[in-house]
Parts: sequence; C-alpha cells; structure tokens
Amino acid sequence: MVLARAGLTMISTLYEVLQIVVLILTVLFLVVAVEYRRLSFAIIAFAVGNLFLSMSFAVLGAPLVAVFNATVFSGAIAILFLSAMNLESPEVQEKGMEESSVEEVQDQ
Repeated sequence: MVLARAGLTMISTLYEVLQIVVLILTVLFLVVAVEYRRLSFAIIAFAVGNLFLSMSFAVLGAPLVAVFNATVFSGAIAILFLSAMNLESPEVQEKGMEESSVEEVQDQ
C-alpha cells in the first residue's frame, strides 16, 4: 500500500509482462545486430529486432506504426542490405576478409 502511494507499483498484469518481454527481446536482437561480425547474421538480427519493435508498437496500441515499421524496416531495408551484400563477388569478400586478418596480425 505504501508503494502504491509513492507511485511505485509492481507488475500486475500479463499484458505488462508481455510488454517487458517484447522490449527486452527488441534490445537483445538489436544489440546482436550491432555486435555480430558476420554481416548476413547481423542483418537477420536487425530484421528480427525490428519485428519485435513492431510488436511493441502493436502492444502499445499503435497498429499503423507497427505495420509501417514491419514493412519498411524489417522487410524492405533488410532485403536491401542482403541484396547489396550478395552483389559483391565471392572473391572480393574473401580477399577483404584475408586482408583484414593480415592487418590485425601485423598490428599486434
């Protein structure tokens, strides 16, 4: 009762638990997208993180924003990144990986 008067309340409904879980998963997948080294997996994590962000918009009562975010960020941008990544020839990708690893060894 004292906590309620002070403005501090506990999580009371399953709806609030759902909001917290969706937001935690959003942050988790977007951090993975930033930190992961392989570009294809980072793009997939970005798309999944944006899908969870769209779910959080839907849970909060903004369905139009949720649909726009899901179609633009999770769909179009992720597909654009994947298609641009696949336009490079495999030799260029492997050469770039070898050069970066050689530079890392020389720096040490």
